[in-house]
Amino acid sequence: MALRKQQDNKLEAFKVKAAGKVPPQNLDAEQSLLGSVLLNRSEFDGVKAKVSSRDFYEPRHRLIFSAMETLWEENRAIDSLTVIELLNTRAQLEEAGGASYISSLPDAVPTSKHAGDYANIVRDKAMMRDMIDMSAAIVEAAYSESMSTNEILESADQMLFKVSERKQLNSFSEVSEEVGRVYEQIDERSKNPEAITGLATGFRKIDDCTAGFKKGELIIIAARPSLGKTSLAINIAYRLAVKQQKNVLIFSFEMSANDLIRRMLAVGSKVPLQKIRMGRIDTQDKASLMHAAGELSETNIFIDTGDNNAFDMRAKTRTKIPDLRKDGKKLDLVIIDYMQLVKPNDNVPREQQISQISRGLKIMAMELDLPVVALSQLNRDVEKREKAADKMSPPRLSDLRESGAIEQDADLVMFIHREAREEATITETYESGARIDRKVIPCKLIIAKNRNGPVDSQKVAFIPELTLFEEVSGMDTDESSYGAAI
Repeated sequence: MALRKQQDNKLEAFKVKAAGKVPPQNLDAEQSLLGSVLLNRSEFDGVKAKVSSRDFYEPRHRLIFSAMETLWEENRAIDSLTVIELLNTRAQLEEAGGASYISSLPDAVPTSKHAGDYANIVRDKAMMRDMIDMSAAIVEAAYSESMSTNEILESADQMLFKVSERKQLNSFSEVSEEVGRVYEQIDERSKNPEAITGLATGFRKIDDCTAGFKKGELIIIAARPSLGKTSLAINIAYRLAVKQQKNVLIFSFEMSANDLIRRMLAVGSKVPLQKIRMGRIDTQDKASLMHAAGELSETNIFIDTGDNNAFDMRAKTRTKIPDLRKDGKKLDLVIIDYMQLVKPNDNVPREQQISQISRGLKIMAMELDLPVVALSQLNRDVEKREKAADKMSPPRLSDLRESGAIEQDADLVMFIHREAREEATITETYESGARIDRKVIPCKLIIAKNRNGPVDSQKVAFIPELTLFEEVSGMDTDESSYGAAI
């Protein structure tokens, strides 16, 4: 955090005015806004949620609005007389235009009803000036070369985010106005209660509990190494992209794009991954692979394998959104594999780094209004419990590796839990009637945290040779269910 403050301070120091041009402003709107408040003090409550004194371009108007803010905070009347008196006490009356100017402001508007509209204009002009200052700061910083490229990019992103946040200042909702719309949504959903409102994972109980992965959510999928975190994420991405034509962006820190594509082909074709890697495929395998490759070629799955930090991923995702919009599409899901490999921003203790990464991913989900799935390692406490009890121990939220911030920031935490040390067997039956026995790892998907719904679990079969998670019949009964046909 200290480094980020230093970066922001450096950029602030470089702010310059655009030479020879008058910055965006609307003095009539500023006068009308001040006049509306002087006419009707009650308008100030709504206005204050949108603008502050620094948003006024005219120095006189800044002083006048600042006096109004003080009167409002002290719960005093706001009119020409009180404003003039306060400014006089501050020795700012002449600087604010004098008593006659302040007294004339209410004459600029016939009614106070449009104060909110005037405030919107004042705020928008102020935001434009902020963006000009920000752009000038970036230009000057780049010319001076006193900051690294990453420092300039990160600080610029923070400044732009602060400007965009100002659009959300007036975020209050009146229940009396919103309840009708909410009821209409409930009524519409009641006509199809089985519908998933978010992105369906393809696992029935998981989707029943979560209603799918929803916009603005940070979803954590966690497990010990080699239990299939990447495979589960790829399974979900494949189903969404191929079956539902959703658009998915994957940030991979551990595997190349070719490795991930091979896994997708194994999932789609049900040809063992090792056979694909070695090229040992027969005629039937080749036909299955060609079909899966054809389906994948029609999808919008994007893979980035760069050495990214949280800022880089947010910036790249933000760039991808308008690219898709040009083709009438939208980005539906971001997957990060995995959190502990994300490049940290600051030279701070590891726990703080993970906290920053976790918070950055949650902000990314909210800011870009899409679900973000981040994979995470678990610490060794699970293994210690298993050794002590001599049996497989399900993970806990406290097992999330290196930081409790992950648990705090996540809307949904899902664990992959191996239920038995021994492998089981399932039998797949194809349309042709052929039956194939496959070795599987009995697993359970456990929802350990669900901010917007219940927690539950679902038994699944992980087929390592296909890197595939499958539902199995009788999945909620006993261990023998894993031997049933899919």
